[in-house]
Amino acid sequence: MNKRYWRAALALVAAACDPYSAQQGEFTAGPVDPANFPAPYLGVGADTGPNGLRSGRGRFFEVPAFIDGNAAGYYSFPFTTAQLAPAADPLRLLDNGNAYAPVPVPVAYVFDPAPPSPFPAQPTCTPPPSYVYNPRVEDMRLDDQSNVFTQLPLATERPGVASDFTYVPIVAEVPVSAAGRSCQSIKSEGTLNRLLGNPAPSGQYLLWAIIDPASGVYRVGQSTTFGDPNYATGVGAQRYGWYGHYYLAYLDGGYIPTESANVAGRQVIRMKTQRLFIPRTVTPTVACGNPARNCAPGQVCVASSCRNCTATGSNACPTGQTCLNASSGTPTCSGPGAVRAGYDVLQARRAADAYSPVCEQWQYTAPNVGSPPRPPAASELPRSEAEIRNLPAPNLQQVTSGNDRLFYCPQVD
Repeated sequence: MNKRYWRAALALVAAACDPYSAQQGEFTAGPVDPANFPAPYLGVGADTGPNGLRSGRGRFFEVPAFIDGNAAGYYSFPFTTAQLAPAADPLRLLDNGNAYAPVPVPVAYVFDPAPPSPFPAQPTCTPPPSYVYNPRVEDMRLDDQSNVFTQLPLATERPGVASDFTYVPIVAEVPVSAAGRSCQSIKSEGTLNRLLGNPAPSGQYLLWAIIDPASGVYRVGQSTTFGDPNYATGVGAQRYGWYGHYYLAYLDGGYIPTESANVAGRQVIRMKTQRLFIPRTVTPTVACGNPARNCAPGQVCVASSCRNCTATGSNACPTGQTCLNASSGTPTCSGPGAVRAGYDVLQARRAADAYSPVCEQWQYTAPNVGSPPRPPAASELPRSEAEIRNLPAPNLQQVTSGNDRLFYCPQVD
């Protein structure tokens, strides 16, 4: 065979390795591949079996909570191992003007932000003539310019070692404008820099958690079961952006308030938190039977039947709980309060000055109720910070140990 043949064959092989080599301009390469995303960003129930990830199996569920006595909700993501290391400052973002290593924060290009919202009231880009968005057949709106990211959430996989990740769902805002440009005409950092130069960060930070773009996102009360009156498609709470021609999905938790401080002679920028309150002890209520119904607070479910607890035996309380007043006629299980159990109380809604998408757990003690006395059940607990602060002293105490003390708690508009 002649040399010309071999050169042509090699060119074909090289082209086959890069399916986008013939693409020109700001083409769309499809959705990002979440195969190496950390588990928290794949959703509950994600399929990560031995044959590889099957995207879209996970679900993101809003956690029910209360704010000022009213029902609310938030999504939850963990701090990383590096952030929570004993020697680390988990809330630090900048150290003497430099990035703080345990919290690697990339930039994101934010089109026409209008604080306190990171999104404009109306897009400034130019849509196609007579365009009307059709969510049934279109993945990306052509009457908006989606924001551009510069980093994906990737986990480190090593044989014989537990998976770990350093991704934090925080971006440093770089404000830019789409005015006068066709909508979705910028899909990558390279093109943005070529067209708009190298704009400077605003000094503000956003909680934007990148998630599996095929996974559903559900609000409190929504169902994943088709035919249920509360059934939802899982589309609507997430937003979509770009990363190097690929589109991605993310949850927008809004701006993160920050504060400056002098720590051992170093000028640092740290994230402000809002408090999330949970009771020290609670009387649990369990669902039992088919169809399920709630047992009386403190009862256990045995053989699909609600029963009073006993200190030992088949009617014993679940591990970690104690059967109070076991010798009385109305014994009840009691256990420690837990975050994300349906009775969290947050300080502030997203629109309030005290809002932060970064939460810090605080515990409180609620007085016993009933006869014989027992800790309150979920329905008997306070539902506002004011109620908690009015409880008898001594009371509030910061949760100072464990990975759940600090976590990301974005409220999504």
